[in-house]
Amino acid sequence: MAAASLTALSLTASASPAAASVTIGQLAPATPSVDCTGADFDHVQPSVTSGTTYVVPPLPPASALVISSWSHNAAAAAGQVLTMKVFRKVADPATYVVVGHDGPRPLTASTLNTFSASVPVKPGDVLGLNSTAASMTGCAFPTPGESRLVRAGNLADGESGAFGSAPDRRLNVSAVVAPSNTFTLGEAKRNKKKGTATLTVDVPNPGELALSGNGVKTAGAVAATTVTAPGAVELLVRAKGKKKRKLNETGKVKVKPTITYTPTGGDPSTQSTKLKLKKR
Repeated sequence: MAAASLTALSLTASASPAAASVTIGQLAPATPSVDCTGADFDHVQPSVTSGTTYVVPPLPPASALVISSWSHNAAAAAGQVLTMKVFRKVADPATYVVVGHDGPRPLTASTLNTFSASVPVKPGDVLGLNSTAASMTGCAFPTPGESRLVRAGNLADGESGAFGSAPDRRLNVSAVVAPSNTFTLGEAKRNKKKGTATLTVDVPNPGELALSGNGVKTAGAVAATTVTAPGAVELLVRAKGKKKRKLNETGKVKVKPTITYTPTGGDPSTQSTKLKLKKR
């Protein structure tokens, strides 16, 4: 775990190469016909003969990745339901374990359906679906010479099973893979002599941290810093303005700092916390 400090905040000029969100998988080029009916099935697409892969790629410098959304081009049938799944190969020739899922999701017929998600993934994981016996869906679309892998049933996260080949079909699903922006806030440590607090933030990827909030500031001339590695980062929180005057007069004040973390090439996420600063 790498540690950094915002007590001397600055933006580094030599930032790491930017990661960027990527889309994996493919969608039916038009409203698909009903392809999956009659039983629960897991589907996985480990390879394609052309076009975009269904396999999660590395996104340097990110080390933690998520599927942040997924899409499906729905058939015209009513009452459609699908679950997006992520699989990881664990044995030859075709044994896969489920590493995460999103759903089941009801679909709007005859249109592109897109759902937000937050499913942790690793490079090499493979995008898939589960279709249920309770609905008829266009889970795949005709692609001569192609094949997907299919297994009867609905594996739970952490369960594995052997898959067989289903010819001339390609899965009708795509997903956005992005650097993870999930971060955690640790306990604050107060410096009662100075009237400050140090807040530990644990981040999953390189990126940028910023602190804001009414009546609070951090050290230095700017309110953001580049984080060069995942791990623990210390934010020094100080009162300012009316909050600082109250702290000096009464020896204590409540502040509510807001922390925004933006992984390199990813989307920002924000958390707020309440702190009591004390000064003797």
